[in-house]
Amino acid sequence: MPIAVSWIVEKRVLYSHMYGHISHQDLVDQKQTLEQYGAQSEHLLHLINDATDTTSTELGLRDLQQMQFANFVNLGWAIYVTPNKLHRFFASVITQLSGKRSREFSTLDEALHFLQDIDDTLPPLISPIKAIS
Repeated sequence: MPIAVSWIVEKRVLYSHMYGHISHQDLVDQKQTLEQYGAQSEHLLHLINDATDTTSTELGLRDLQQMQFANFVNLGWAIYVTPNKLHRFFASVITQLSGKRSREFSTLDEALHFLQDIDDTLPPLISPIKAIS
């Protein structure tokens, strides 16, 4: 699966790094993995989906809409990172329809700065080590 999931801040900020070609099954697997991580947290949980290293996909809007969010009752902000303006636009539309708090950024640094500013209970955020792409 070309998706690696890890904590940026244990049980507070979850990081999902997507790289290479992403299939529908990859997103199904990612959602299950994220939900397993999310079940460990009792705090407000922020999610960063980093697609900056994604090279291609076979997904349609319907796939993305169904898979965009793991089922977290304690979801704070869902953040999507991609340099692709069109993907950020589609992510924005999908998340508005879902009623979740979300933001889209072109870089991971922008996303981390936003999250640091919006949640002053977080310790200083450090950029995660990305999976080998």
